[in-house]
Amino acid sequence: MTNRKIFPIEFRAAALALVPMAFAAAGAWIDERTHLGFSNWRSACRAAGLSPQSLIAFTFELLPAALIGALLGMMALQFSAALFWFRAGGARMTLAAHGGCLLGMTAGLLLCSALPLSQMWLAEITITVVAATLLCQWPARRACGASVRLPTSTPSSAY
Repeated sequence: MTNRKIFPIEFRAAALALVPMAFAAAGAWIDERTHLGFSNWRSACRAAGLSPQSLIAFTFELLPAALIGALLGMMALQFSAALFWFRAGGARMTLAAHGGCLLGMTAGLLLCSALPLSQMWLAEITITVVAATLLCQWPARRACGASVRLPTSTPSSAY
């Protein structure tokens, strides 16, 4: 029994999409334990209002370990993309994982100031898994199926 029969490609894409999120969560835990970074970040974002400037500024200042964790997780995802690229469905799987991670982490940043922590994590994980699964199932264009037909005769000149 091969690995593909046990774990379909959509499941593997969803699992890969969660890798950077797990690294970011570990970094956020480190930030919280060392200097209450996550709690301060949520308070600062709520006080300043939800804007791209405040999210970016407070994230860089208060959650450096979470950013490093997210970057390390994306490097792990890139490494897995290089490993799986030439396998059947590997390119599609890793591209879907990248897209799911992007959508999930973006939604998580926006939901972070509005929801309690447990609901935010649940929503972020759900969005990531659903997005990666749907992106992996997206219909692919076949290069051999799209053919260009050349005209058999040249059109007459209007002159």
